[in-house]
Amino acid sequence: MTTVKITQGQNVIYNGAGLQVIGSTGPNLNGLNPKELLEAALGLCVSISMQKKLARDEIDYDASEIEIDVIVRKGKGVTDRFTDFEVSLKLPSSLDEAYKRELIESAEEVCTIGNTLRNGASIKTTEV
Repeated sequence: MTTVKITQGQNVIYNGAGLQVIGSTGPNLNGLNPKELLEAALGLCVSISMQKKLARDEIDYDASEIEIDVIVRKGKGVTDRFTDFEVSLKLPSSLDEAYKRELIESAEEVCTIGNTLRNGASIKTTEV
């Protein structure tokens, strides 16, 4: 579970281990705004999915060469939701092109965040 509390006027985001990040109200400020958190969730899920496959396949690679950029956009005339997610990957140069394609396909298949965004989910909001 993730918890958001307002502390001294700031949105503070916690998980079971404690304080993790400060939430912000706009882009590129101290802390992450909801759009940036959504982009981070998708990027992290893709990263973890790829790392699991690389480990399972016992592939040696330089982890510092992996970089994932995620851009979330709203479609023309859409104001209340995001419509497009673009994930750009920089993969280790030691991997051949066929394995890179396999790695990307595998990450797309198993990433829970990506699958949720592709297929939607229900949201129930209650007061406790």
